[in-house]
Amino acid sequence: MTETEPPPLLVDVYPALVSFLDEALVSEGESALAQAVVGLRFHGWCGCSPTCTYLRTAPTGCADSVWIHLDDEVPRVWLQFDRDQASFAGMEICEFDLGPAPALDLGRPSGMG
Repeated sequence: MTETEPPPLLVDVYPALVSFLDEALVSEGESALAQAVVGLRFHGWCGCSPTCTYLRTAPTGCADSVWIHLDDEVPRVWLQFDRDQASFAGMEICEFDLGPAPALDLGRPSGMG
């Protein structure tokens, strides 16, 4: 059996997204969840369609049915908790500019700016 490298950290792929989530969670008094965001791994995009904007931060099957968003009016990012609700299994990117597609994310959905 060969050991495989873990997926890259989300902060290495999308630093602006992690910074936004970290600041938003801290401002909501959720410092433990903010710390969890910094350690999230980038497991790729959902892949159910070429335009799906669900970004996976845990292996398939780890997600809970509980979602939150941190914005007052128009949600920019919906976060989906993992089963123990101590971290996130993924997120739906709605209105967030991820910037240029990095080399660590070759499978980015079309239309993501």
